[in-house]
Amino acid sequence: MKRIVLYCISILCYFMTSCNDDMQPTFEEPAHATVSIAHLKSLCKSSSTTITDDVSIVGYVITNDLYGEYVKSIIIGDESDCIEVIVNHTPTATYFPISAKIEIHCTGLALGTSGGKVVLGAQPTAEYRVDYITPSLVAQHFRIDCNNPFEITPLKITIPSLSANHIGKYVALNDITFDYQAGLTWCDIDTETNQYTTTFRTLYDRSGNSLQLRILDSCHYCHEKIPSGYGTVWGVVEYFDNTYFLRIVNHSIAF
Repeated sequence: MKRIVLYCISILCYFMTSCNDDMQPTFEEPAHATVSIAHLKSLCKSSSTTITDDVSIVGYVITNDLYGEYVKSIIIGDESDCIEVIVNHTPTATYFPISAKIEIHCTGLALGTSGGKVVLGAQPTAEYRVDYITPSLVAQHFRIDCNNPFEITPLKITIPSLSANHIGKYVALNDITFDYQAGLTWCDIDTETNQYTTTFRTLYDRSGNSLQLRILDSCHYCHEKIPSGYGTVWGVVEYFDNTYFLRIVNHSIAF
């Protein structure tokens, strides 16, 4: 409960200090059609697809870099799906507060795939499938509304039910445990550098089904202890090397 109260206070502070008039980007030209995030993702026909349709999407920020879990990216969602948007515009927690409404004029941006996940970014250069959206492109393509916050409801799933359809989605896992990992820090320390390093932990349900959990060394709670018992974890499903894993969003755990 204490963590939830602190989280709400931090979000309120961001809304009070962010999204002032000087930070309100506007489109150079309005989009002709607003489509769902699910429809936008369906336009990705290859590893990198430049968006030529004159379309926009409207969603609400699910997560940003408030807790260091996502760096130079945000995830936005609507009633149909969610998508990661990579932006070279930091801190994202200031420019894109959690629950803020964002409209993105997508024409001229690009969609790319990474581990089965569709990502929205700028047109690629060099070997990248998509590039980071720069502040100047944010000004051209984004409209941010902090006055009407809305919280996207996560999809409730179980570990056995995980499928390719869940990749990139915001989910909640109930009645799970970290088992023997309780009391360990979220991230291990590299013995050579003596710094915290990105670490995989494992979630278990009561039937012994397991799911990998990836914690970046950039997260602000990497040094904290993993809780014991059973509880709920909220995160985004990702996929790499034939393995599903979860990334926590907004330090959202309740044990």
